Amino acid sequence: MEKQILLEERRLHNLIFRSIKLCDEKSDAPLSYRLRGMIIGYLCEHEGKEVYQKDLEAEFFVRGSTMAASLAQLEEDGFIVRKQAERDRRLKFVEATDKAKDLHDRFAERVKDWEKRLVDGIDPEELEIYFKVVDKLCSNMEAEKQ
Repeated sequence: MEKQILLEERRLHNLIFRSIKLCDEKSDAPLSYRLRGMIIGYLCEHEGKEVYQKDLEAEFFVRGSTMAASLAQLEEDGFIVRKQAERDRRLKFVEATDKAKDLHDRFAERVKDWEKRLVDGIDPEELEIYFKVVDKLCSNMEAEKQ
C-alpha cells in the first residue's frame, strides 16, 4: 500500500506524544488531553500578556466548544484562572497559575530532549525541506476552509 500523508502524520503524532507522556508527576495522572498541556505551555510562554479564549482557539486550530471545555477542566484542576480585562470588563483573559508554571517548568526540559532525539541523524537541509512541505500542507488545508 502506498503511504498516505494523513496516516503517516497521525502515526508520527501518536509516537511523539506517547513518548513524551505529559502528565502531572505528583499525582501520576495524565494531564488529560494533549491540548490542555499545550494550553498550559502557551500561557506560560506568554506570561504577562492578556490571552483570551479566542487567541487559544486560533493558535491551536480548535473550535470554541473544544477550547471552552478544556479551559473549564484546567480551571477546575487549578491550572488556570480567568481574570477580568482592564480595557473591557465584559472580557476575561486566561492566566496560568503557579501550579501550571511548575508543571510547565518540569516538562520544558523533557520536551527539549525529545526534540533533540526526534531530529537525531537528520541534516539541517532535510529539516528545512520538511518544514517547507509542512507549511505547504498547512496552506493547502487553510485554503480549503475559505
